[in-house]
Amino acid sequence: MISVTGVVVPTDWDEKGNVVGIAISSHDEIEYFVDKKGKGSELLPLIRKEVEVRGIVREEENRKVITVRKFSIAERPASDGVLLN
Repeated sequence: MISVTGVVVPTDWDEKGNVVGIAISSHDEIEYFVDKKGKGSELLPLIRKEVEVRGIVREEENRKVITVRKFSIAERPASDGVLLN
């Protein structure tokens, strides 16, 4: 399980223009696409907010995908963006 701090950004929209996919853009410029399973869908209202998420990361189609287990709105930016635990 890792902790990632970054900004929630939209990555996919439906035909009506509603955001249906998001990622966490970390401070070290790595994008973690958010899996809709787990608590990922709860991050949709937090677009453009800085968050800290904890979850499981896997490689899928040459990109990092995180299944969010816990998250909070970040109080202050982390210096490196990713903390391994």
